[in-house]
Amino acid sequence: PTASVAFLDEIFKANSAILNTLLTILNEREFDNGGWIRDECPIKCVVGASNELPESDELDALYDRFLLRKEVLPVSDEGVLRMLTMSSPGMSTCDSDNVAIPHAEDDTCEEPFTDGLEKIIDNLAIRSNTVRIDDSIAGILRDLRAFMRDEKDVEISDRRLVKAAQILKMSAASHGRTQVDALDCLLLQHITWRLPEQQSAVREWLFDNLASGGGRTEASISQFRVLLEGLRKEALLIVRKTSGDVNGEAGARKDEVATVSALRKEASNFSTVLQQEFNSIVRHVELLERSMDHLWLDPDQARSIQQLWIPRAKIAMDAVEAALVDAHCLELALLPNSDFSNDLRLSTIEALWDEKEQTEREFTADELKIGMKEARAKYDADTFRAWKRGRKKMNKTS
Repeated sequence: PTASVAFLDEIFKANSAILNTLLTILNEREFDNGGWIRDECPIKCVVGASNELPESDELDALYDRFLLRKEVLPVSDEGVLRMLTMSSPGMSTCDSDNVAIPHAEDDTCEEPFTDGLEKIIDNLAIRSNTVRIDDSIAGILRDLRAFMRDEKDVEISDRRLVKAAQILKMSAASHGRTQVDALDCLLLQHITWRLPEQQSAVREWLFDNLASGGGRTEASISQFRVLLEGLRKEALLIVRKTSGDVNGEAGARKDEVATVSALRKEASNFSTVLQQEFNSIVRHVELLERSMDHLWLDPDQARSIQQLWIPRAKIAMDAVEAALVDAHCLELALLPNSDFSNDLRLSTIEALWDEKEQTEREFTADELKIGMKEARAKYDADTFRAWKRGRKKMNKTS
């Protein structure tokens, strides 16, 4: 009961008495020492291993307490050659406490970092409590839970969902951030499955739903555009009525001036929200570009998400930036003390963007020659459809 780290082999072969003891340790950090005496247990980490999955409700309760899950596969054909030529397979020169640490040029054995570890853990725990999870990331947690329940018949308990959120916060805190990013959500691939064969489905779901830009979906970005276009049409309607007058100096009625003021305030609010969205996606792209240094991600997976996510995130960033510029233009056009004359104000709002008149994106010949699978991974849904139309047109002309 005095251990801080424990490894429990074949954990699901434990009998009821041992299971109850383990649950008390894991839940309450206390060890039942008999005679109504409970000793405080300083356990920090428990690793369990098993060659079989639990098949009873009693074991399921224990299984649920292990937040991170990892399937260990057999040694590959390539790896088995290295294993068989080792002097002591399964052992390392670093396993003995008495072995000397090799010289710096020999990096086969590194001394674990332990100095001040308790303080670091305590500081990270405190910092993680100040980390924020915004609505987009919370939505990912909610939607993934629904996906696993509806599509995979896996029920993620409330306790597990809360602990998953805490892991995401810890990941952000360990990188000095105060907000969870979509990059941290990749840890959910090790948390939300029950059977090993479900992990790939979780990974694919995360890749599809996180790739647009910091957890922002194409639908949410499109919704900004729809709302902004509605605001522009309202502004255009009232400014036409007042012939460009927004402060009543050229005959606009008080109710019309009040309507213009309300629309201007709404445009300003749009600008604020879009600026926050833009800043968030910019931070997300910066994190993606440094994802190889992420402490919690496998380097190979980090390299894959750079190739998949960065192009999509930049498309999302451009879309939000364009909406931000348009919101600023609309706000400026409605300002009463701007440099706009009434005629210029009206013509400016009329000349602002119109979703129906926007031209479709054009693709280079090289872009149209890439494969369907690569294009689907590279572009968001709308851009991918435009790419297919462009490719079809190119095939007809060639």
